[in-house]
Amino acid sequence: MSENPTRPYRATRVLAVIICVIGLLMVLLGASVYAYTTQQLKSQGITVAAVTADNPGALAGKPVAGPFTALAQVNAINHHVLAATGGKTFAELGNVATSDGKTYSQDVTAAASTDGQAHSAGDALSDQDAATYSARQTAQSGSFLQASLFVSVLAFGVSALIMILGVLAVLIAATFLSSRRSEKVTVTNTQTRSEKSSIHQLAGAGVRLATSEED
Repeated sequence: MSENPTRPYRATRVLAVIICVIGLLMVLLGASVYAYTTQQLKSQGITVAAVTADNPGALAGKPVAGPFTALAQVNAINHHVLAATGGKTFAELGNVATSDGKTYSQDVTAAASTDGQAHSAGDALSDQDAATYSARQTAQSGSFLQASLFVSVLAFGVSALIMILGVLAVLIAATFLSSRRSEKVTVTNTQTRSEKSSIHQLAGAGVRLATSEED
């Protein structure tokens, strides 16, 4: 009795099926995250702002609903924030004002003051320091908005990566199953030919034995 040729491939076939199922789940998960992020961005009602009047950008005026429009909005926010702060970032803008932006929170020397005059804690802010405080608040708000949009871009990237890996897993599993099926057919044909050859040899030996007995 010959051994069943499919037995050696059962474990690998089961493993390939498991990989395929995992790949399909990854594609479903990635697509769900991508769709959810898109829905959340659309619900905010954000429109890509123009960078400048002369060069608004290719995506200006379009709703922010995907990674490219989100990045375009980040670029527009960054441009307008730097224009409002004189090219300085939030970290580069010093803060000498209280939280309400009306008075000094500490003593300021004439050398450190923007208007060249010394100020004591509790004094009303000078026009220059008030403008610096306002610019700092603008930079802070812009930083928060850019960070939030970057998180959405990251979510889009991760979900796309998950989907790509899922598709690759499905393709690998399908290729593996196909190659194993071909090997199984090859082994089966080889065993069949071997069995037929053995039968022919036994038949030939039987004929020769019968002929010698008749002689």
